Amino acid sequence: MSENDKEIVQGYEVKRSVVFEEDKGFALAVSPTAPDPFVVWQFTQDESGLRDYYWGRYCSTIESATKNYENRITNYLIDNGVSLDDMICTYKYYSTQRPIDIGTYPKPIENTPLQIVNFDERDAVEYERFLAWGYLVYDSPLTEKQIAEFELRPSPDNADIKAIMREQAQLVGHWEDMKGLHRDERYTWHKPSIQAFDLCYPPVSPEKMEKRYNHAKRELTTDERQTAPKPISQQLAEAEKKVQYRDSLAVHKNSNRDER
Repeated sequence: MSENDKEIVQGYEVKRSVVFEEDKGFALAVSPTAPDPFVVWQFTQDESGLRDYYWGRYCSTIESATKNYENRITNYLIDNGVSLDDMICTYKYYSTQRPIDIGTYPKPIENTPLQIVNFDERDAVEYERFLAWGYLVYDSPLTEKQIAEFELRPSPDNADIKAIMREQAQLVGHWEDMKGLHRDERYTWHKPSIQAFDLCYPPVSPEKMEKRYNHAKRELTTDERQTAPKPISQQLAEAEKKVQYRDSLAVHKNSNRDER
């Protein structure tokens, strides 16, 4: 979350939050100057993303707030018969080298795992692409250092991994078109609704996408790369600039009318 995206509620800044598919969720927020600096709310979110916060539990320490946050999520899952797969934008990491136990996974106080799952034995995961002893689920992404230090492997379904792969898909899809690859050989497909390339399903592994992306980048000339669709993030940024420019022109015209 960027500085501009910070959400302030009743003077508290939201630091952690999870949303379920039915648009309900929980949030942990902080206000260093408040008598109780930490609060955990439940909320309901509308289609536009606007949240209505209620049932706040105020705490004096981050440890007690974190425990309340995680307990309320766990109780909600049990009471409503849902799984963490029903949560929007969580981050899953597989333990590929050892069963998950004390000291074998990152546990920062601001991003403790919401769920820890150990398998009975080392098992194939992610469409049998690799073996793992279990996995952890967090509500915020781990750092590259944390992932490397504990030899974890992120799920390709994690939002940050998907974002990278979708950016790469614009160049890869362009290269696949130029090569005339059959759909069974492609990693991407052109999605008319967004006028850009998206990932085929099931998506390939991040490693395979990275390899094809680098190969396409080497093969395509500068001119060919320039004709590829722009990354989706760049398209959105340019569209936002156009809207802002159009709005500023409208304000300028209105101000000129008022002056007359």
